[in-house]
Amino acid sequence: MVTDKAGKQLNIMTEYLFRKLSGMIAVTEVMKSAFSVVCTDKVRFAKGDYIVQPGHDFRSVYLIVDGWATRSKLTSNGARQIINFAVPGDILCFNAALFDKAEVYVQAHTSLDAFSIPIRPFSDLLNNQPQLAVALAWTAAQEEGVVSERLVSLGRRSARQRAAHLLCEIHRRLQVVDLVRSGEQFQMPLTQEDLADSLGISMIHTNRVLRDLVRSGLIAMERNSVRLLDLDRLREICEFSDDYLHFPDERTK
Repeated sequence: MVTDKAGKQLNIMTEYLFRKLSGMIAVTEVMKSAFSVVCTDKVRFAKGDYIVQPGHDFRSVYLIVDGWATRSKLTSNGARQIINFAVPGDILCFNAALFDKAEVYVQAHTSLDAFSIPIRPFSDLLNNQPQLAVALAWTAAQEEGVVSERLVSLGRRSARQRAAHLLCEIHRRLQVVDLVRSGEQFQMPLTQEDLADSLGISMIHTNRVLRDLVRSGLIAMERNSVRLLDLDRLREICEFSDDYLHFPDERTK
């Protein structure tokens, strides 16, 4: 059991992960203690730092403590498609336990604090804690669901629906780790360029869509934060269902 001062501090820093996992499994002190063994190296990435790049060897698995990251691909002419965003409690480079090289850019979108977990100890953790391993594999599988929905958005949803869907998705993911404040407000450190690169539309079109959502009384935007003024309507516009996120915790439904 983790009982010392350092252990208590570790529990605080990994609380977002265990808040998320608590909907999947009964998190025990034994699991937390086992996780503490591999979370010994805390690192900080400056905004814009690449954590890993396509074709490069994985160095570690990372657990985000604070900050946001992006997973993206670049075309030959430098155009960026953001695949998804990673937030506190998310694990980066989970595939390092299976593959040698990365296939996407993983980049610190803000200043980012994370635990850098060596690949071999992380693999041992999965082998020695099968219930925890299943829960962690669920978080990795969830990423596949996000990518599938992004593909549907890019191929079949209007720009307005894409924006509404992305906002609902981010809200839901942050809600599960208790990062949504009263009034459905949450921090969202994304520029219009970031949103455009995620939605697959131009910045001009992105600006137009966001202004439309504001004028319609659906959202309010401030610097680095968003308030969803009419969540039910927003979900209706894009036919949002969180089934693809596979959150089993009924407390946050």
